[in-house]
Amino acid sequence: MPASTIVESNGQFRFYGASVRNHDQLPVATYAIDFNPLSGGHSLRKVAPLSPGEGKIYGSHAERVDLIVDRYPRMDRSLGAILSGDKGMGKSLMLRMLAERLREQLGLPTVLVQHATSGLASFLDELGEVAVIFDEFEKVFAKDGDEDSQTQFLSLFDGLSTAKRLYLLSVNDLSRVNEFLLNRPGRLHYHMEFTYPEPETVAAYLHDQVSAITDDQVAEVVEFSRKFALNFDHLRAIALELSLGGEFYKVVKELNIKRNPRGTTARATITWEDGKTTVISGSVDLFDKKADQSIHDYDADLKLTFCLSKADLTEQGFAFRAGDFRIEDRRGEFTKAKEGDLKAAVSLVIALQQSRPLSF
Repeated sequence: MPASTIVESNGQFRFYGASVRNHDQLPVATYAIDFNPLSGGHSLRKVAPLSPGEGKIYGSHAERVDLIVDRYPRMDRSLGAILSGDKGMGKSLMLRMLAERLREQLGLPTVLVQHATSGLASFLDELGEVAVIFDEFEKVFAKDGDEDSQTQFLSLFDGLSTAKRLYLLSVNDLSRVNEFLLNRPGRLHYHMEFTYPEPETVAAYLHDQVSAITDDQVAEVVEFSRKFALNFDHLRAIALELSLGGEFYKVVKELNIKRNPRGTTARATITWEDGKTTVISGSVDLFDKKADQSIHDYDADLKLTFCLSKADLTEQGFAFRAGDFRIEDRRGEFTKAKEGDLKAAVSLVIALQQSRPLSF
């Protein structure tokens, strides 16, 4: 049967059947990008719509989604946002929440960028008003020596295209992101950090996800979270095992949740008799309550020695009283003569050190 539609483009003719439809703009849906390496051409393919599901949302996700959905229509140019943080923090969940709100509230199609292909930035610039989602941006567009495939997006993210778009990038490792994308709100207006859930969030999550969970069971997991950084992927697995009747300290040994053999980075806050504090950090095994452990801070020229068995585990961390830890002054004689003797230390708190936030 002869083709019912013949399309001419750049001197080439393509033949299509009766199913071909013309659209003035991209229908509201979710699309993946297909690439033909022979022709070098891109196309869009409909996929299942992104949706957050029916579960309870924890943290500041909802407020952040509200902010972006409110700001985008009020801007006269493209808007971009980086969502950064370790894996399992909820960045992908927020992307799903955003995609659903953008479809339903703003009528904005979603285009998923899942592969690095030749001419991709130019193809995206041909699209109309859409939301473009780059999940694990620095992984998909990894640097290869002097070649940096992320540079192709610099002018695209500048927001000066004739079409207004929303660009959303999730990033696990900021050190692998092009420096000209960071601290450049003219390109990517927002940079939203995702951190590990606080003990209060851990407790709330367990109460919501595990019916009839006891206070003692919650306390066990919360105490564990003060020694090991638990993300929402970890919590989901733990909650599942507890709901199936497992005992926490038995099942956690079998789960794919393992600590770093080099120890955990801990923050030690020393309070002196004059009320001033010194904060040092180093590698500590927060699960070892028997051995003496030390942190040597070369900036402060101090060596701190302690045993966790002498501490009380509080909301702030492992709390020591005066006399339950030792501080060795490693300063040189000249510095000692200039600054004087160290004051007496009256307390010490050692806590798990999370990634230092970049926000002010």
